[in-house]
Amino acid sequence: MTNTQKMVRLNLDLSPELNQILDELANKIGKNKSDVLRQAITLMQIMVIAKEETKKLGVPEANQLIVNEIILSSEQQPKSHPLDTFMERLGPWEDERTAEEIVKDIYDSRTISNFTLLT
Repeated sequence: MTNTQKMVRLNLDLSPELNQILDELANKIGKNKSDVLRQAITLMQIMVIAKEETKKLGVPEANQLIVNEIILSSEQQPKSHPLDTFMERLGPWEDERTAEEIVKDIYDSRTISNFTLLT
């Protein structure tokens, strides 16, 4: 920033743990806490713009594989349908048996419990 631009002073309450993280980040990049927060705001802005454009933001390794995807917190994302969540976590049903074989296996696996035969 140039000297002619006015700076806005901001008071910020942080937990001791978050303050320690901020100190560590400042030391790692060789800057002060204000610089770390400015860069964090810029990164957050990039992430929000990407989300608005239905893009994803990721951290690739040298071989271009995405190792971390940056997502917004859940309260900012639309709720997904439970079926979508189910399919994403577990995937589609995969079975080499025919439908008839599956139904037969289900019927064959049924057992009768607590049944007393009266004669």
